[in-house]
Amino acid sequence: MSFKEIVKSSGKTLLTTVGVTAIGFFISVLTARMLGPEGRGLLSGAVLIVTLSSSVAACGLAFSYIYHRGAGQQFHQKRFVFLSALFIGALAAVLALGGLLFNHDPQLRGHMALITGFALVTALQNYLVNLTQMQPSLSFLNVTRIVGVVLNLAALALLFLAFRPVEFVYVLVGQLVCALLLIALCLRWASGNVFRPVVHPQGDPQQQPRAASSGHLLKYAFNQHGTVLIGLALTNFDKVYLLKVGTIVEFGYYSLAFTTSRLIGVLFEAMNTALYSRYAGRDEKELTHSINIAFRLTFIPMLTLAGIGALLSPWLIQLVYGPKFASVTPTFCILMFECVVSGAGWTLAQRFNAAGRPGLVLVRQLISVLPVVALLPFLPKENISVYLGLLMLLGAALRMAITLAIYPYVLKEPVPRLFPSRDELQKGLSMIKARLQARRVSKGETV
Repeated sequence: MSFKEIVKSSGKTLLTTVGVTAIGFFISVLTARMLGPEGRGLLSGAVLIVTLSSSVAACGLAFSYIYHRGAGQQFHQKRFVFLSALFIGALAAVLALGGLLFNHDPQLRGHMALITGFALVTALQNYLVNLTQMQPSLSFLNVTRIVGVVLNLAALALLFLAFRPVEFVYVLVGQLVCALLLIALCLRWASGNVFRPVVHPQGDPQQQPRAASSGHLLKYAFNQHGTVLIGLALTNFDKVYLLKVGTIVEFGYYSLAFTTSRLIGVLFEAMNTALYSRYAGRDEKELTHSINIAFRLTFIPMLTLAGIGALLSPWLIQLVYGPKFASVTPTFCILMFECVVSGAGWTLAQRFNAAGRPGLVLVRQLISVLPVVALLPFLPKENISVYLGLLMLLGAALRMAITLAIYPYVLKEPVPRLFPSRDELQKGLSMIKARLQARRVSKGETV
């Protein structure tokens, strides 16, 4: 499996991610202008509870299925998928209920049944979507992502035409309906793809595949999920803390800055998804090579792009969201750099996740979370959004530093370089030129 194939796969995913992000950004602008700071804060608070509940409930079960299936191991696939879905849905509902009881906002508590049900549905949707990563081309994953945001945009347009004013609860109901439609689409795909027998590409056809016990499946799942849980804590502690101690308007401002700053992370999202899908349970040597090149070709250029975005942000924020949201600019700038550092660090972490060693990433997450949590109570209440953004950036930098240190001390491999070599740059340019030329030829033939 060459890096060229990774670029091809992640290139398609990147195009999809750019499209999804663009539509998601447009949805964010519409909701901000339709709901205002308070309504946007209520919507963001409800979505945060739903997102965290469904993410925590995932328990890494989908990725354990993908890894052991990719490794050609035998286990009761149908039983595993069914019981996993049942467990994930129930746990998400319980966690959402706990999140609403933790929050003190009466408007959110007033819609407890809706938000709890939304968390259950979202957890099942995410589980099914994650299972689609078993397809190396990621084609159906890209379809689900595009369909999801298009459905949400259509629902928002219908709400805008039908109601004046649009309440945040209407938007939640629209998103819930879209999630149910997406589940139906995923179930149709899963019925013909999830339980197909798989032969390991490097295995001996005469040799019986090794059986994976329930213990092996759960061990991988919980090790991988432990990493995800710490990651969720590191990327959401700011919003949970602000939702608890700040006003709903402050939360609306901060959540807008955070969501907008994620625009710069689309490249890392696409690349990391492609790396895991291609190499989960497969060749470690090629995995290391591809990840190192991906890191070198993206980290410094994306930091440069973040700097340009920071310079333009005072004008762009007001142009897009209006003067009411001008105060989010400093927080947005900090969070853009955090997004780049965090994304690059997660690229390096795929070296361990895809190789079946998520425990190493879990150690990285645990070490980096300690100073962040320790500093949280000492943050000044004035301009708290800025300080929360800086704390997020500190956590991302610690994770990257620890990951780089793991390479020589644990893997006995050289620390990945920051800058690509001239040969790598030339190969990258040649691949891009070849792809562009192939597309021109294809279009010419079609005509």
